[in-house]
Amino acid sequence: MSLQNDQTRLIGILLITLGVVTLFKLWWLVPIALLAGGGIAIYRRQRNLGRTDEAVQALLWGVGLALLSLFKLLWPGILLLGGVSLLLRGREAEVEQRMWALLGQLLSWNRRPTTPPTSNKVQIVEKHEEA
Repeated sequence: MSLQNDQTRLIGILLITLGVVTLFKLWWLVPIALLAGGGIAIYRRQRNLGRTDEAVQALLWGVGLALLSLFKLLWPGILLLGGVSLLLRGREAEVEQRMWALLGQLLSWNRRPTTPPTSNKVQIVEKHEEA
C-alpha cells in the first residue's frame, strides 16, 4: 500500500470519527482518546527502537491517565500510577510478556511480541560451494 493510500485512509477515519463525536456530542472523550492513543503510539515507537522499559512506562502512563480521566479519579490515581511505575522499574520486559500473555488469553490471540533487532547493520554472508 502506498503512502498516499495510507494518508487517505487515515483522513477518512479521522473525518468519520469527528462526525460521530459531533453527532453524539462526545467531545469529553477526545482528551481521553488522545491520552490513550499517545501512550500506545509512544509504546510502539519505543518498542521498535528496542527500549522496552520506556515503552512499558509510556503505555502505563498514557492508558492509565486515560482510564483515570474516564472514571474521574485523576488525582488519587496519579499517586497509584506513580507507585506502580516505581515498582515496575527494571521489570518492564517481564511485565510486558505477562501483559501480552493475558491479552492473548482474553482475546484468544496466539501472538507473541517480537524481539527487536539488536543491530540495524546488515550482515552479508557469502556462501561458497565446494566442487
